[in-house]
Amino acid sequence: MRAFSRQEGDSLKNNEYVVRPIQVDEIKRGSELLATAYEGDIFFEWCVPEEEGRHKIISDYYKIYLGAKQCVSHVAVNDQGEIGGITVWLPHDTDPSIYPEIERVVGVNAPMFNQVADQSHMSEPPMGPFYQLVGFGVLPHLQGYGIGQKLLGYHLDILDKRGIPTYLEASTPYHGKGVYSKFGYQPVGELMYFSDTAVLYPLWRAAKTNVAESEIISFGRYKWQVLDCNGKDMLLLSKEVLDLREYNDRFENTTWATSSIREYLNNHFFYSFTPKEQGAIYETSVQSSSNTWFDTDGGATTFDKIFILSINEVEKYLGENKTGCPKGEHNRFYIDDGFNKNRQAKYRDGTPSRWYLRTPGKSSDFVSTVTNDGRISMTGDFVNRPSSQLFKVGVRPAMWVSREKLQ
Repeated sequence: MRAFSRQEGDSLKNNEYVVRPIQVDEIKRGSELLATAYEGDIFFEWCVPEEEGRHKIISDYYKIYLGAKQCVSHVAVNDQGEIGGITVWLPHDTDPSIYPEIERVVGVNAPMFNQVADQSHMSEPPMGPFYQLVGFGVLPHLQGYGIGQKLLGYHLDILDKRGIPTYLEASTPYHGKGVYSKFGYQPVGELMYFSDTAVLYPLWRAAKTNVAESEIISFGRYKWQVLDCNGKDMLLLSKEVLDLREYNDRFENTTWATSSIREYLNNHFFYSFTPKEQGAIYETSVQSSSNTWFDTDGGATTFDKIFILSINEVEKYLGENKTGCPKGEHNRFYIDDGFNKNRQAKYRDGTPSRWYLRTPGKSSDFVSTVTNDGRISMTGDFVNRPSSQLFKVGVRPAMWVSREKLQ
């Protein structure tokens, strides 16, 4: 077996984990992970002085947060569904009804937790709406591989597009280094002292908008919506549905890796660009995307120049449902939320059209789609559904491009 350096190992571990919203049935595992991640944390040792039972108290404490109606939580999971890390976010105006429940689960330690909550409310900057990071953990044996950065970046990208700042209280000294500084967090207000060793360091991060959410650019013969921009590179999504065609040319079990639409995009469509334009398009790792509602496997990870978005990417860039929109008795088929309008698209002739996602549907011979009215169809449609005048369905290509090579 070939040995690899730590730098290569970082990349391998990072790429094994995909970030997505937590599912309801993962709350217990998520809270257990946080209790494990915070073992030995000086601040939690002060909150719960007795070592015996501390793990359970911290776990139960985070179950309350994760079950709160306004909570936004993301997990880093591998192909086996194992959770390696988690973030827990709450808006500044969280429903206060959760606090009596917290008092109940922390028991005799309630005075310490109440002291923290009271001082936290006084320390929060009066700067309008913001989200607070109240829980952040990566399993000890996975720390140092960039999974934490991946988790933080996932939700911060979403908040940046909405212009929403964030706040947190770190339990370790802030020296302008580490993961928080990489994302632009800066000290704000006074340090929060609870004992000689138990200190919280309030940090604030203003929203960073790299590009306007509505920015449209021309590239090749088409108009593109800029979904993301990291300074050098841009993620583009076609403004319109460019081609009306089947996701796969036969009715059979299909994943993105085996679909005929992938073959079409990375050959015929790619070569519709000039050689210079082709040189600006990156080949990128396209992660497999399973359907968590129906446990449909997303297939193998691929490397492509052109691809289509997954359900997770649509939520990340076009609006994420805060509740995770779980499957339920009254919501068995669609993600139907306040972001429908963001997801609507038209064909080039100006008429409404559905568009494919690379996430499979209820089975491997179905593929998820975005409907004319912007809902995400989790059950999906036949992989070989033909497009017609009355039922338009097609493709919105996406790609990463170099800003330098575009000029």
